Amino acid sequence: MTEKKASFIEHLEELRKRILYSIACVGAISVVGFFFAPKVLFVIIEKSGIETAYFFSPIEAFTAQIKTGLFLGILASFPFILYQTWAFIGPGLTGKEKKISISYLSFGLMLFIVGILFGYFILIPFGLKFLLSFGTEYLQPLMNISKYLNFIFWCLLGSGFLFQLPLLLFFLIKLGIVDIETITKHRAEAIVAILILCAIITPTGDFFTLLLISVPLLLLFEASIIAARVSRKTRISR
Repeated sequence: MTEKKASFIEHLEELRKRILYSIACVGAISVVGFFFAPKVLFVIIEKSGIETAYFFSPIEAFTAQIKTGLFLGILASFPFILYQTWAFIGPGLTGKEKKISISYLSFGLMLFIVGILFGYFILIPFGLKFLLSFGTEYLQPLMNISKYLNFIFWCLLGSGFLFQLPLLLFFLIKLGIVDIETITKHRAEAIVAILILCAIITPTGDFFTLLLISVPLLLLFEASIIAARVSRKTRISR
């Protein structure tokens, strides 16, 4: 019991260390990002097609720059956070599991970048165009910078993290934790779960935005199942 308690405390200490490293990395990059925030804000506002955004309290413009710096910190720190996550769970994996998990780190980073790009070039422009199309001659948008940034950052980070789901599914299938036949049998429930998750993470909650983010995810979901089947057949043939 004493050994188990000591081992549990060591795991908690290791987790605490990895979390502190990640927070320190995000904080350091966020400080640097704060000084680039005005240029980033200009690009974000220009991308939306609106001429300007507004702040409604004296401190709001300052907090908008802090929020932008923090977003840049999280974005740039993602590879480091990914590594710290693996460094925590890696020692508890078997040799086979370690080999598989290391190969997936690069794919996770790639999918995160693809998700961010998808959010920036597709989800945000088309989502904004759809939502702003409900304006009329007597109903014009007055874009508040804080709410606008919340929309932008949730779309980008939400897309980046949602695009990890197919890789996670393939990883679990590869390790044998999840069975392909079980996933196939309960495909309908899995699709509903993906749609619910997309609805929770995307900031607007409208059907059009949900459709934009869910369609590529469902395609990636199917692709991960096909890839897992091909991988299994290749392994059996050997």
